Amino acid sequence: MLNASDRFVDVVQEGYDITLRDHFSPLPDSGLVQRRIRTESFWLVAAPDYLADEQVPLDPADIDGWQGLFAAQGETGWTLQNKEGASLAVTLQPRYYANEGAGLLAAAIAGLGIACLPSSMCQSAVRSGALTRVVPDWDAGSVTITLLMPHRRGQLPSVRVVADLIVEQLKRD
Repeated sequence: MLNASDRFVDVVQEGYDITLRDHFSPLPDSGLVQRRIRTESFWLVAAPDYLADEQVPLDPADIDGWQGLFAAQGETGWTLQNKEGASLAVTLQPRYYANEGAGLLAAAIAGLGIACLPSSMCQSAVRSGALTRVVPDWDAGSVTITLLMPHRRGQLPSVRVVADLIVEQLKRD
C-alpha cells in the first residue's frame, strides 16, 4: 500500500517497510537504515505568459513585489543563494498558498505568479517551455531525499529489491 503524507511517521511503530523523507537538515540517528538518494536545489519558476509583460528577472532584487505562490500560509518570500555564496532575501506579494508541490506547480503553469519548487518537480516543465526559471543563477536552498527502512534483519528480500529500484530510479531523475 502507498501512503503519501507530509506527516513525520514512526517507521517501526507504524509498520512501514520503506519510507522516503525529504529533509532540509540531517536526519537524527534513529537506528533506521538510511540511504541518502540525492540533494536537489529549489528553483524559482513562472509561466512565460506571467513574465511576458516584463523582462525575465535575472537579479533577485528585480522580483521584489511580484506575485508569489507559497507553500505555507503567511510566507512572503525566500532567501536565495548563488554559486559564489552570496545570499539575498526576496519578498513577493502572496497570491496563492498550497501546502503541496503539485498544486504550486499547477498554479505556476497557469500563470498565477512565481513559485519555489524542487528542481526535479519543475525541470520537465522548464524544458518544455511551460515554465521559465526566474533568476536562474540563484537557488532557494536545497532538500535531501533519503530512503529509510527498519533494520535489514528479518526484512523480506522483496522489500530490499523494491528499495533498490526506488533508489536507482530517483538517482536517475
